[in-house]
Amino acid sequence: MKAFNLDPEVIAFINDHVDVASLSTASSVAQQRIDYAVLVRHFSYPHPAGITTRDEAVDGRHGRIPLRHYRYQQGNGDSLIMFIHGGGFILGNLDSHDDICAELCATTGFDLVSVDYRLSPEHLHPTHLDDVEDAFDACRHQRTILVGASAGGTLAAALCHRLGSSPHKPAGQVLIYPGLGGDCFDLDSYRLNATAPLLTSDDIMFYRGTRCANDELPTNDPEFYPLVADDFSAAPATIAISADVDPLRDDARLYVEKLQQAAVRAEWINEAGLVHDYLRARHVSATAGEAFARICKAIDSLAK
Repeated sequence: MKAFNLDPEVIAFINDHVDVASLSTASSVAQQRIDYAVLVRHFSYPHPAGITTRDEAVDGRHGRIPLRHYRYQQGNGDSLIMFIHGGGFILGNLDSHDDICAELCATTGFDLVSVDYRLSPEHLHPTHLDDVEDAFDACRHQRTILVGASAGGTLAAALCHRLGSSPHKPAGQVLIYPGLGGDCFDLDSYRLNATAPLLTSDDIMFYRGTRCANDELPTNDPEFYPLVADDFSAAPATIAISADVDPLRDDARLYVEKLQQAAVRAEWINEAGLVHDYLRARHVSATAGEAFARICKAIDSLAK
């Protein structure tokens, strides 16, 4: 890990992460889900004071979609955050990023809704995106900011493409270490960070394969790979944030470049010395804590 120029706190987080649950893609999906639940519990923190939550489910084209609403007692409803969790499309639920959502809500002051979309391999592309779109439609707000982490970043960008110039579309999106199809573009980060801690290039290939039947990848579909879109001009204002020691790093960079070429307000923030899933390190690493603060600031800037 020294070759990746990581500070001692980040190295300690990685070692703790691996000791608790390796999350090996060589394991069955069922076992990965068991290990992930253990990991989530280990890195979970209490909600900040003043946060209340409410669970509900809304109707979607594939069935009911669970949602969790967060509200801060000193906040305001001027904007709504819709949070889309990560987990390689096979992991995650309303509990997996619960404390992260609570802190995003408390720090920004905005109401937040977390979406529990259906997972692969039981449900294949584009079911995940359909669920997110149906949840977005059900939570109509005059100003919604999408916040997606990892696979959730894929879905946020894909939803923005699907909605295009619709009058009911997100006001902005914050993408946190998103996977956007960079493996189609021979990006440097897939080679330089191929064996990065917590997410390798091989892991990415495994996760993408679970999204489709018989590994038939729709490589020309921007709802699967947002980077392959022909037109980015209808995208909302975007801040894409990457971890420098992550194969997905250059996905965020290239996506922002394509948005800027289409005259869309877009910014790339690359977090030096951090790895994939650094959101869970925000209380044990000063570097990760500062990066989390920048995420909150990014949300706030798009909500104005």
